[in-house]
Amino acid sequence: MQTQVQKVTIENAIEKAKLYGMLKYLPDGQLTHAPFSLSPYAISADSLLEMTELTSHFSELMIRVSQDWSFLEQHLSPISKTDPFLKMLLDLRGQEVTQSKQLLVQRNDFFLLKDKVSNSAQRSSSSVGLSSASALRQVELNTVSASFPFLITQLARLHQNLNEHNMLEQIIPNNPLVPVVDAFAKAVQDYGSTDAVMLLVSQPNETNRFDQLGLEQLLWEKYKIQTVRKTLTEIYENGSLREGHLVLEGKKVALTYYRAGYTPDDFRTGEAQKGRQLIEASSTIQVPNLPMQLAGMKKIQQVLTRPEILSTFVTDAISKRFLNTFAAMHALDDIIETPNGELSASEWASRNPEKYVLKPQREGGGNNYFGRDITKKMAEMQPEEKDAYVLMEKIEAETHPAILVVNGYAETLTSVSEIGRYGICFAENGVVESNEDIGYLVRTKAENVNEGGVCAGFACLNSLTKA
Repeated sequence: MQTQVQKVTIENAIEKAKLYGMLKYLPDGQLTHAPFSLSPYAISADSLLEMTELTSHFSELMIRVSQDWSFLEQHLSPISKTDPFLKMLLDLRGQEVTQSKQLLVQRNDFFLLKDKVSNSAQRSSSSVGLSSASALRQVELNTVSASFPFLITQLARLHQNLNEHNMLEQIIPNNPLVPVVDAFAKAVQDYGSTDAVMLLVSQPNETNRFDQLGLEQLLWEKYKIQTVRKTLTEIYENGSLREGHLVLEGKKVALTYYRAGYTPDDFRTGEAQKGRQLIEASSTIQVPNLPMQLAGMKKIQQVLTRPEILSTFVTDAISKRFLNTFAAMHALDDIIETPNGELSASEWASRNPEKYVLKPQREGGGNNYFGRDITKKMAEMQPEEKDAYVLMEKIEAETHPAILVVNGYAETLTSVSEIGRYGICFAENGVVESNEDIGYLVRTKAENVNEGGVCAGFACLNSLTKA
């Protein structure tokens, strides 16, 4: 039962969330506040430092991987035989005009392990070479549509305001919005065309529009750079090429920022595909460009957990630090050592589905399989489909109580929190020019919820506090 103090705090927080623009659309078109937590997640100084230091190293890894087209093709082409979406992306290579300037806006997501010292249960005997020293376990690295820089910055304002009124503990400062906007402005300026614009590629009926509008507004207020918002279909219908430049509404597009284009649903029509082809045929700087989007695929993440492959992209010292944070990942046909002897990863996971997550080559949440659904899905697969999926050991995350506020109601639940670090990296012809960690995203959800999407209603935005 909520105390009167809690009730006042919750009501106050909901009103301030709306005031700060922490809004989202419901499926019926009505507006509500974005879901958020009133229980900042405590993190140790060591884990925070480790996570922050790794950001720039992971960004550089992604730059290097994206520059190696033969590597991407080697590991993704077999999947494309049964995955039309991936085949379409790979085929875009033929239309791509190489832009030497590269801007990566990424988010690297982690859980903190439930047992930070001894996590032998977290590792199967197949995880040879992976250290257990780190409390961090990487969930995924997002190279496309690393969302929420506006909403999470506004939540930090809200939490700080509540702290000043003695309603909440002190949080770790957080403002990823400004560096993201600064990076976009620099990219537009580097493009070299006066009065050029940023193109934001959006989905129809976007429910997370306010996160995008907040970014657009600051880009205009601070730099007087206009944003043109279009779906892929609208880009095809309204865009054109002029001397290699993508032109929309009479303006050259210096920068294309994808908040769509990472799911098959975004390419349901031929017009949408042609819209993406038009972008690829231009000299616009893309966030991310095609190779970088492909570098963020789950298959690439799985392959990079193999020490002999990871070491071809980074130094031994950095490789060791990465491996300390990786959960074990396998292709379904991998032969692994188990307590029952050598078995295929798929057979072992079928016997122990509660220990794994089955992941397809998809972004955006709601695509993974858990528990008995893993066994069912693998039983339905044709042999040629297996390449399109990876098995990842399920991360046993640290639990904590949290007050979660969703659609005007608050509930205290045993929860887990996923922490993402935002990184921004500029490169030209694969050479890194600047590279930094710019802040964090915390998504808190009930411990029994598998997916982590905020706008989908699975998780709540949150802040960090010092343990």
